[in-house]
Amino acid sequence: MKEVVIAGYLRTAQSRSRPRDPARDWFCKMRGDELLAKLLPELIKKTGVEPEEIDDFLVGCATAVGEQWAYGGRTPLFLANLPDTIAAKFIDQQCGSSMAGIQVGFMEIAQDFADIVMVGGYEHMTRIPMGGYTTDRGLIAPNMSLFTDPAYLHWDMMKAM
Repeated sequence: MKEVVIAGYLRTAQSRSRPRDPARDWFCKMRGDELLAKLLPELIKKTGVEPEEIDDFLVGCATAVGEQWAYGGRTPLFLANLPDTIAAKFIDQQCGSSMAGIQVGFMEIAQDFADIVMVGGYEHMTRIPMGGYTTDRGLIAPNMSLFTDPAYLHWDMMKAM
């Protein structure tokens, strides 16, 4: 198995999610994919990696609806003006999408499927809050039989979803 290292990392500053008062969120006017796209060239510069050497880009987001839909992870790459030769994957693992991306990237490198993998993630909860905002607008439409059919009542779907 190949040795795998994390060569660098960056993140934006944090701002509290404020769906009811968006103007109080420092980033309320920027989309999540735009925030991530601003970091990617800086991360590449920090690590010294040539963009053409990147084999894969993995991006995680738990609520991939509306403007957070990233077309399989491609949107942040295009917004960062990175080469279209970089493959991309989008990962949705509730509350752990970016960490899952790191794990997948590790496996790709360790098993010699890739040499350089870049991982990122975003979740702009001021602009795309979880819960009623997404379901009331039809952005997420769960199969309601999971909540009503006796065959599934042993699951607490309010926690599981």
